[in-house]
Amino acid sequence: MAMKTIALFLRLACLQCGFGQTDTNLIAVGDWSEAVSGGPDPAAQVLRGRLLVYDERSPSAANHARVYLELQHVFAFGWDNPMEVYFEFGDRNDLHFEMRDGSGQPVRPERHPVRGSLRNPFWVTLPCESTVRLRVDDLLGTLEKPDGLVILGFLMPPNATNDFSLSATFTPPKNHPSPLHYHVWQGTLKLPKVKIPAKKP
Repeated sequence: MAMKTIALFLRLACLQCGFGQTDTNLIAVGDWSEAVSGGPDPAAQVLRGRLLVYDERSPSAANHARVYLELQHVFAFGWDNPMEVYFEFGDRNDLHFEMRDGSGQPVRPERHPVRGSLRNPFWVTLPCESTVRLRVDDLLGTLEKPDGLVILGFLMPPNATNDFSLSATFTPPKNHPSPLHYHVWQGTLKLPKVKIPAKKP
C-alpha cells in the first residue's frame, strides 16, 4: 500500500511539473481563427490557429514575453490523412504581427538585441484532429532589461493604463514540397487579436 501511495505521489508531481513548464504565467489567449481550407477540396486540408502570450518564466527574465502559435487540423469529413505546414523564422518569416495600444493606434516595433542565433526552418506534421503549439518569439530573450514588457519587439510601457492587443497573419510558403509526401497546407490564417492587460504602475 505504501509503495502504491509513493508511486501515485510521484506521478502527480511529474504531471504538475509538466504543466508548470508550459501553462504558468499565462497573460492572454486569443480566439481561434476561422478554419481555412488549404487544398483543392474545400472540405479537406482545413487548418485554424490562435495566439497565446505568457510572461517569461526564467529567473533571469528581461521583461520578455513568450508568444506561442497553436495550429489545429480541423477534420471535416472524408479526408483523415496527416497534413504538413512549413514554418520559417527570420526576415523570411511568414508570420506577421501587429500590436495596437489602448487607443487602437499601431505600435511600432523596436530593435532589442537578443541572445543566440536565428532558428532554422522546420516542418510541422499534423495528424487528423491534432493540435500543435509552436513558440514564435526569440527563445532566449533580450540582452537588456527594458522599462516595460517586450512582446515580439513591441514595447508595452509599465505605466500603460489601457489594454493592448496583438494580432497576426500566417501565410506559409508554397514552394516547399513535403518530404513525407503529405499534403502541404497552403493558405492564410488571420489570427484574432489577443487582449494584453495593462500592468499596474
